[in-house]
Amino acid sequence: MAATVVRTVCPKDCPDTCGLLAHVEDGRVTRVVGDPDHPVTRGFLCGRFQHYEELIHHSDRLLRPLVRESKSEPFREATLDEALDLVAARLGAIAAEHGGGAILPYSYLANMGVVANRFADRLWNRLGTSRVGMEICAMAGAEAVFRVMGRIRGTEPQFLDRTKLYVAWGRNPKATGVHSWALTKDIHPRVVIDPFQSDTARAADLWIQLRPGTDSLLAIGMMRLLVERDWVATRFVEERTNGYEALRAKVLSVSLADVVAETGVPLARIEELTELYHSVRPGLLHAGVGLQRNTNGGEMVAAICMLAALTGQVGVPGGGALYANFDWDWADISHAELRGGDAPRLVSMLQLGRALTADDSLKALVVYNSNPAATAPNQSLVWHGLQREDLFVVVHDLFLTDTARFANVVLPATSFAESTDVYRSYWHDYAQIGNQAIAPVGDSLSNHALVQQLARRLGFTEPCFEETEEQVIRAALAGTGLAVDDLRAGPVPAEDPHKTSFADGRFPTPSGRLELLVPTYTPAHDPEHRYRYITPKSREQHGSQLFLYERKRPMLETPFLFIHPDDAAAEGIADGDAVRAWNSRGSVELVAKVSRRVQPGLVVSYMVRWGANANATTSDEPADMGGNSTFHTNYVSLARA
Repeated sequence: MAATVVRTVCPKDCPDTCGLLAHVEDGRVTRVVGDPDHPVTRGFLCGRFQHYEELIHHSDRLLRPLVRESKSEPFREATLDEALDLVAARLGAIAAEHGGGAILPYSYLANMGVVANRFADRLWNRLGTSRVGMEICAMAGAEAVFRVMGRIRGTEPQFLDRTKLYVAWGRNPKATGVHSWALTKDIHPRVVIDPFQSDTARAADLWIQLRPGTDSLLAIGMMRLLVERDWVATRFVEERTNGYEALRAKVLSVSLADVVAETGVPLARIEELTELYHSVRPGLLHAGVGLQRNTNGGEMVAAICMLAALTGQVGVPGGGALYANFDWDWADISHAELRGGDAPRLVSMLQLGRALTADDSLKALVVYNSNPAATAPNQSLVWHGLQREDLFVVVHDLFLTDTARFANVVLPATSFAESTDVYRSYWHDYAQIGNQAIAPVGDSLSNHALVQQLARRLGFTEPCFEETEEQVIRAALAGTGLAVDDLRAGPVPAEDPHKTSFADGRFPTPSGRLELLVPTYTPAHDPEHRYRYITPKSREQHGSQLFLYERKRPMLETPFLFIHPDDAAAEGIADGDAVRAWNSRGSVELVAKVSRRVQPGLVVSYMVRWGANANATTSDEPADMGGNSTFHTNYVSLARA
């Protein structure tokens, strides 16, 4: 059979949302490359997914359903009909006896497709289940930007050729956002603000190594210098903002000496950074998502946005502040009317362990697009809840993940290459349909097919459950002006590519202006544990995914913990020693990497390994905004293992 090339899309939770070309021979994907005609992908992929074909046809991929009555028993293979009948029967019985709220679907964005994410809402609405939010990743920063600007928008990638100063604030694009790196690597001066010397920090013209969680105070110090030196963009502030006088009073009440003492950044460096941002224009403050996974994550992102506003650079192509471009206008395809009048019980994604162990009101957990046994905080409590024999656990995944090992039923899932879906990025503004390249492997089901199969078995006859993937996509596109045929052919701009956000000076806030909130700094500390422990992403993994990728194994097999030489000496730890990091929530064993990439009092390891990992120590307390995760406000003690 002749080889074919299918245009599709990388489905992962990543701002790049790359266009892909899948090469297919004899029903197998033999090669996946970046689409050279995609304006952002430009023909290359990140190191994680340059060999997608190896993941699609991995030898450990689940091909048949696995079932067991008790979690103490081994799995056995089952037919697809047997497994689906079992799941439908148990969910139906639980809903009949305890109400739909006793069932909790748990999913996130392992597949960013609209169908893969939102079609299942119809089933959960019809059953009247409990629901989780989206708190685990980015909501503190999203709420902060929304409060300040009214839309979660900033400068778009097509305007980066105008940027003269690029500030990666809590971002590491060289490792985790390679298309952003490609568009900014030749911008000088390039500044990185990060407590850890990331790959991008190593390549910076100026690296600001502040203490973790002190970013809003650094921004306050910079704002004070702007005010004192009469560098505030007075006309922009007067015409387009609200709340300046209160902000001005607050920043002038904070001494630069306090900023230096708390952030650990020398005054000369703060002055240098402020002078650069004032004089080299347009300058872009590009805030990372990891930055806001702190108890004060919202206040930090808000401060960055307001710093951009004081210089008058919001709405300037290539300038301002960018957290995400995340105001998609998909139509609602959830069919909320299926639920009736009852609002669902809401469970925080962060507090899954609490929800499963506080009482036995949850009788079933259905996991898809996620692996919470590895990725959720307070891991030991999550595991304890998953072990409940009275909790019926269903996992839909490509692999036998950590979460799947706690399941009663494991259903094999399709990869992106085996289904059709539509995607948008939360950085660039291109939408595109990922066309199906091959038939489902083994008994694997797409999320769409799984919902249809369960709805039929549960006796749900509403027509919305029988819609094809294309019909669901058309429903999601209603009112967007985007056409299915165009999206099948390749990337289509969903916004005017010639306009940058807020260029007209209009902000959809209550005042119609950019809201200058009174900036705050909320310190964090733990009197019992000395070391702040943060877990940034690496170039090798994507969340908990790719852990089984053979070509990645040499880079992943050793779980390093970066520790400063002074701290290593104080703890009697040598390079290569086994180390236990622990606190009241749990502990994890790692291998010491003595390095000056970290500052004293800070330890760092990369996220997210399978098995016991750093999340054994992380807190499930929410951030100051959006109920967001606080993975990086984490303190541990160290001991040689």
